Amino acid sequence: MAGDGSRLEFPLFRVEDHDGWELVSSRRLFENPHVSVDENRYLTPHRRQEPVPWLVVERKAAVAIAPVTADGEFVLISQERLPVRQTLWEFPAGQIDVPLAEITPEIVVETALRELREECGGVLAEGGRLEPLGWFLPSQGFTDEHVYLFRAEPVCVASRPDPDGSEHISDVRLASPGELRRMIAANEITTALTLALFARMAAKGTL
Repeated sequence: MAGDGSRLEFPLFRVEDHDGWELVSSRRLFENPHVSVDENRYLTPHRRQEPVPWLVVERKAAVAIAPVTADGEFVLISQERLPVRQTLWEFPAGQIDVPLAEITPEIVVETALRELREECGGVLAEGGRLEPLGWFLPSQGFTDEHVYLFRAEPVCVASRPDPDGSEHISDVRLASPGELRRMIAANEITTALTLALFARMAAKGTL
């Protein structure tokens, strides 16, 4: 596919000992295919005398994509979110299904393009590009989850969404930059990944 982003290079987020941070011990309390809970003890740059205990939820890394059409409109999906019992407008996103230590830029890009296709039926148009926008930490106080952010432009909506069996996407809509801004200001968009993408694009002057 032209403009598939397969040769993109960008930094990867790593959770590892460095610069005075040290994981002293870890005890697994719970684990299933989606999440695990560990009781960890750390030495930190400013707390070197006694390890600090902390309960950490481990989740897979993920991607989130802001799809933009040739007309400059953003593609949003309406997705059921079971924990909050709401159907929410958001950008396409999904988890990276490999262990953290094995993640490469190529795998991140493959995941982003797959989620774009599955969640909104979108593909990069001829000459389109996937722009890396760094990452964000959704809830750094209790989880090491991190989400890689991308802007995809221009995107064609070529098919219906085809989410996996655990998801339900009820609608896909287009929103101009002004409408996206209005929805955020009115609290009609509340998901962290969509707000993070909006903030990163605004900071880069691409809205």
